[in-house]
Amino acid sequence: MTPTNFNSRQPKEKKFLKSLGLNIRKWREKKGYTQEEFAPIAGFTRSYITEVETGKRNISFLNLWKIIEALSVDDASVKKLLQDIRDSKEEN
Repeated sequence: MTPTNFNSRQPKEKKFLKSLGLNIRKWREKKGYTQEEFAPIAGFTRSYITEVETGKRNISFLNLWKIIEALSVDDASVKKLLQDIRDSKEEN
């Protein structure tokens, strides 16, 4: 089920969500998890993880925190992600 508000998002909002999703996918794959394996570890469904990774879902801070914790993402990687998003925002 695709969230109904995805198509109403501004192009740069879509870009930010896709960037976040791509990073989450890279972190998950680096740990060697498939979406099916990872979803229950983080406490989500596979379809939710798919929507996050494809940028179709604007996740809450708490859900992002669960994903970061479940993947044991280091602080430097999270900081780099936020800086990359900030830099892309300033380019626009």
